[in-house]
Amino acid sequence: MSAFSSSDELYQVMVPFYEGLTTHSEVGPKFAKANTSFRLVHHDPEATFVMDATQNPAVLTYGEAAQSGEVAVELTMSADDGHKFWLGKLNLPVALARRKVKVKGNVASLLGILPALQPAYAHYRAHLESLGRPA
Repeated sequence: MSAFSSSDELYQVMVPFYEGLTTHSEVGPKFAKANTSFRLVHHDPEATFVMDATQNPAVLTYGEAAQSGEVAVELTMSADDGHKFWLGKLNLPVALARRKVKVKGNVASLLGILPALQPAYAHYRAHLESLGRPA
């Protein structure tokens, strides 16, 4: 069973989560320190997000507005794999090697931000629980 039944549901869950990360006391400053931007393109269902961490706090764009413009890194993966990533159940380097996650752009900057995301895993679980969704 998929984690998300539609693009609308994916946006309803992920937009508040990503917005919360931009102001999270631990994650937000680490995003800003990374000084990069990345686009997440999901399929099954489809959704697009851009996190511009060249600003402090980082700025989230999503939907049509996120589908164009320059970013340092673009990641493409299924919505289920994105869900697994935020649960801490998807090893990104392994997923990259197996082509479950496709990357365009500066992979080194992407891998450099991974340690900053560790606190976000617990934040995602708490977010899901607040929505009454299983983690």
